[in-house]
Amino acid sequence: MSFLPEIDTSINLPFGIGGIDLFGGGSQYVPTAIDSLISSISNYKLSYPFKYEISFIGESSSVKNLRLAISCESITLPGKSIATQQIKMHGPVHDIPYEASFAGDLDVTFKLSGDLFERNYFETWQDKVINPNTNNLNYMSEYALGMEITQLDMEDNPVYRCVIEDVWPKTIAPVALGDETTGNNKQQIGFSYRKWRVKNVDDVGFLQGIVNRLDLRGRLNRQITELFSDSPIPLIPTAVGGSVINLPWGFDASNISAQGGQMISNQLGDLLG
Repeated sequence: MSFLPEIDTSINLPFGIGGIDLFGGGSQYVPTAIDSLISSISNYKLSYPFKYEISFIGESSSVKNLRLAISCESITLPGKSIATQQIKMHGPVHDIPYEASFAGDLDVTFKLSGDLFERNYFETWQDKVINPNTNNLNYMSEYALGMEITQLDMEDNPVYRCVIEDVWPKTIAPVALGDETTGNNKQQIGFSYRKWRVKNVDDVGFLQGIVNRLDLRGRLNRQITELFSDSPIPLIPTAVGGSVINLPWGFDASNISAQGGQMISNQLGDLLG
């Protein structure tokens, strides 16, 4: 049996002296690196790549924006570097910064819907950049939009948000088709942009705002509760997609998207306008 006290991970232990008296007499215990790591994770949690959402600022159709947000499979938070010039003064060479650099395209992967909505959307968007009939180039104000990327925590609360300015689809990647190809079709888009900036996260994100507006979880809970109100089958709180809803005992939670998603999507056009 260990004589060491159990670590209370609900308390964020400092990275210096922990203040835990192990042996009595006022002796202090200095936590090890693993103790500090455990307490830090317990206090700040971890960030996960699958908890995110995107939206296009300036897209007038909420339904189109919602479809793109849902079909977005992967995206990368953009980077930034400081361009420097080496200056030789007295002693070693100095790297002197002179401007911020936002080089590179933003690569995004979308799952293609059955009607190829995503590919058609970006092809139409590219036609606004250069007219396919006249080859005339339009002004950037006529085709560029903003893009908002929000990192969420496990409770779907926004913890980081960046706004990418002057976004437009530079590259529409080819989509491979074939008899032996498995899985669903995916469309890769390379976006050009001018710069990005950090935005306050006090406001809810686009997708979470839609969920709150439509009260999707509340509707589902109320409908299931009403459906099984006279049934002897107990309702069990079940975690589905990061949320807890009441499902009848024995119900396969993995079917909830297929069964409820179609019903919800049929009403989105009318509800969002």
